[in-house]
Amino acid sequence: MIRILLLFLVVFFILLIFNNNAKKKNKNTGIYKKLIIALVIFAVIFLLATSGRFILPQILQILKIGAPFLTKFIGL
Repeated sequence: MIRILLLFLVVFFILLIFNNNAKKKNKNTGIYKKLIIALVIFAVIFLLATSGRFILPQILQILKIGAPFLTKFIGL
């Protein structure tokens, strides 16, 4: 788990360096911004999927407890 996190960080910093170099040369940096956003989203999804057995059941438990209160406020 730590290795994949380090890999995401290395790729993130490499993309940041490419983005800064493109800014200095006045080139289009849109592709690097999109790649950075895609990498961050993929990393978050991957971390949630691998540690989901701990995080997702807790979130679902909170939703199950909070649903009756939420419906009272909405008025359903």
